[in-house]
Amino acid sequence: MQMQNTSVATLLFASTLLGFLGCSGSGGATEVVTGKVSFADGSPVSGGTIVFADTQNNSSSVGYIKEDGTYTLGTFGESDGAPKGRYKVTIIGSSDYGKSSPISSKFANQDQTPLTAEVVDGKNVIDFQVDKGR
Repeated sequence: MQMQNTSVATLLFASTLLGFLGCSGSGGATEVVTGKVSFADGSPVSGGTIVFADTQNNSSSVGYIKEDGTYTLGTFGESDGAPKGRYKVTIIGSSDYGKSSPISSKFANQDQTPLTAEVVDGKNVIDFQVDKGR
């Protein structure tokens, strides 16, 4: 139950942050970031949220994982990319109401996730592989 509350809280935070930044109008330089999230067996993570968090600059970029496992990040808009830099990456898989995420909970926790990424100039294609939840 606590994992479910953590997932909901993270999702609400990311959505609120994206909405706030999108309304600020300040914009900034971003680079295109796309990729695919899959399980170790190669099957796609079908739905969910991916967050790139820049802990040094206290900012984040959010993407929504589609049914085929692909995502596009957005910072000031839904798909405008992310600023250059290094990020901790968290991923929360979609689940039916009352069920746990299909992804291992360590990927949803910024302190536990082993996932990192670096956004550089130009188009960035960054794929991730995650473990299934129990």
